[in-house]
Amino acid sequence: MPRFWAEARTALRFTAEGTPQDPGPQVVHADELGGIALLAGLVAPGSEPPPDVRALEAAAANALWLPATLHAVASSGSLRAAAAGINVHHSTLQDRLTHAEHLLGWPLRTPQGRLRLQLALTMRRLARP
Repeated sequence: MPRFWAEARTALRFTAEGTPQDPGPQVVHADELGGIALLAGLVAPGSEPPPDVRALEAAAANALWLPATLHAVASSGSLRAAAAGINVHHSTLQDRLTHAEHLLGWPLRTPQGRLRLQLALTMRRLARP
């Protein structure tokens, strides 16, 4: 298989459906993935998801608003921008984050917690069958 086809197939694994339960980019360009493309080799489709992905799935089952809220937080430059992106008041977002942190078991408002969230959301897409 030519290299560009393999890269395109890898980029496709990073896409989301764009629904409230699977928010995220619907188009991903292989040349924009950089080193994050290495995750595709570590998380096989249909494999047992990593612990943080399992935590996301369990939390989402208890709070339908969770995937869209976490995507907004992970992909926005600020919490106010994230709140605006999902059309909630910033204090509502703060309440949701407190609840999400309790469900997930890690902080979401620290740089390390936000990176962990971004990786978990990405691995969630990669683990889909």
